[in-house]
Amino acid sequence: MKKLGMATIFLVSALALPAEPVAPTLESWLSFLPAKELQELSAKGQLLLVGSTLEPTWGSRSGFSAEVASGLTLKGATVSIEGFFLFPKPAAGAELALYNAVNAVSSMEGLQYYSVTRQRMETLLLASYRVASFADLKRVPDPAFTTLPAFQRALVFQKDNKLGDGLSEITWKTSPNLPLVMTIRNAQTLSFGFLPLVDPGNLQMLFVIQLLADKVAVYGAMLGKTVGLLGLEHTKDESFRNRMRALAGWLGARISSLKN
Repeated sequence: MKKLGMATIFLVSALALPAEPVAPTLESWLSFLPAKELQELSAKGQLLLVGSTLEPTWGSRSGFSAEVASGLTLKGATVSIEGFFLFPKPAAGAELALYNAVNAVSSMEGLQYYSVTRQRMETLLLASYRVASFADLKRVPDPAFTTLPAFQRALVFQKDNKLGDGLSEITWKTSPNLPLVMTIRNAQTLSFGFLPLVDPGNLQMLFVIQLLADKVAVYGAMLGKTVGLLGLEHTKDESFRNRMRALAGWLGARISSLKN
């Protein structure tokens, strides 16, 4: 009877332990997408929705719609893009390494993007690093975390090959069993030559990074409100969309660097 009692206690204790979280499949995480679009994403590794609306259509239907709504607050956008991207999954238990990888904003330096006007790949960011504050532009190193922070905000200086020097605000938010959410928005006016093009806060990007059962999925969205350039609207808008594509590629490179 004593042995039976101990076995019963052990069984009850085991049943009381919390179950290990199970990573979702692509199909369950994106269950709101039609089967045809899911198939295209699986086959090509990316799925883009360009300019059909000026709101995050897919994001508003997703299970992370609250994050999209709070991260993309721009009203009256004139250009938009959203998409999903698939990348190799890092080793098991790599959540902290993944966080530190996408937290390294200095690794954006040298980021390439496709120039619509020149029809070729060019360097987009000539420099990228944290700074102490608006008043103190001294370079601050990227921190390396030993535990996942629930929330982090950084002011980042970037030397843009097209839009000049400027500061951006980047945030990261995470919690157990939920995706990592990263937002980027311009903290200063972006100019094309001497022409102010985007007011502070009017270029907003959001990335949701989800570890799946066999891969990593990234949702990316960009909303922008820009000054009109007569005769150059398509070129201007596509250039801004290519920035989001480039940053999604940067995330993919950071994620893929962790693969065994």
